[in-house]
Amino acid sequence: MISQLYIKNFKSLKEIDLEIRHLNLLTGLNGSGKSSLIQTLLLLRQSPEIGKGELKLDNPSNTLFDAGVAEDVYYQFGTDKEIVFRCVSEQHCLEWFFDCDVLSHPNRDVLRASADYSPEQLQQCNVFSSAFQYLSAERAGAQNAYPASVEVVKNQKSLGLSGEYTTHFLHVYGDYEVNEILHHPHARSNKLIHQTEAWLSELATGVRLKTEEISNEEVRLDFQFDTDQGITHKFKPKNVGLGLIYVLPVIVSLLSAEKDKLILIENPESHIHPRGQVELGKLFAAAAQSGVQLFIETHSDHILNGIRIATREKCIASENVISFYFKRFEEDNRSDITSILIDDKGKLHRKTAEGTVAKIPKGFFDEWTKSMLKLF
Repeated sequence: MISQLYIKNFKSLKEIDLEIRHLNLLTGLNGSGKSSLIQTLLLLRQSPEIGKGELKLDNPSNTLFDAGVAEDVYYQFGTDKEIVFRCVSEQHCLEWFFDCDVLSHPNRDVLRASADYSPEQLQQCNVFSSAFQYLSAERAGAQNAYPASVEVVKNQKSLGLSGEYTTHFLHVYGDYEVNEILHHPHARSNKLIHQTEAWLSELATGVRLKTEEISNEEVRLDFQFDTDQGITHKFKPKNVGLGLIYVLPVIVSLLSAEKDKLILIENPESHIHPRGQVELGKLFAAAAQSGVQLFIETHSDHILNGIRIATREKCIASENVISFYFKRFEEDNRSDITSILIDDKGKLHRKTAEGTVAKIPKGFFDEWTKSMLKLF
């Protein structure tokens, strides 16, 4: 599990050194560097020769992230012609100093560093382990049928980059027993399919899921709903609302995750109403407390509040949670990141460089307060 992340001269991240915890919330204005932090992890993972010091920026055959070429990723006002990534885990420190002379070689799509890490050394960091899931902001929408893949679902135990294999995953692992800490109190059983239904029912009442294998290449997903008059007929995904479809991969990834798995999720709140976002925050907290490591990029104060409530209710230890608030300086276009902590009471605070407690910065999810002051 990652405990420290150091990045230098990558896009707007001129130089950052962050303490990483189980649950890491990335917040802040658009274009402030949140995605850039996630992209460093994606580039490291997708580079097949990273152990030998080769960082593949443009990799069409394995595109977790297509970064382009050197001049696209090097911090514009950098002076030392190198990009540095350092990833520290409990057992090991992995570090790369990539040569990046954009004046001489602006179009390089491979950056090189002096490094010699064995596969075993890389595997000690969950960025490179098989226990990895990335869900992009552009998730699979409503479809009459979803793709199936033995390689992705059975061999990699993945849902795909956009969650496109979630239906196949549920079809294969629906009877999987979910970790007790993640159990929803109103689920029909501890099986993955029933736990998924229960958490989805926080968004829409009485959700039931049905999967059916159409062929070796496709699986169908249908929704039903509990009512006072019995269970409804089946509904196709396009007839139940986009929120349920968008959040399904998020919920399944959390409920099926084993200890030490690394999950990166962009904008999990998309198309979800406020109460559902709060419950999603609680589920993030429970997953992190079970030993999963999460990086969540979000604009949702409701998700933050769900995590705060979970902390106050002792569903997660406060030392396992941290939020990073990103903003960008106009004078040199670099990201500035403030680490914000949650105490045992669910209250927010930040620590100064001297280690003292201080107030959270202006701009950190304070728009509601500003709006209320204008209205009342």
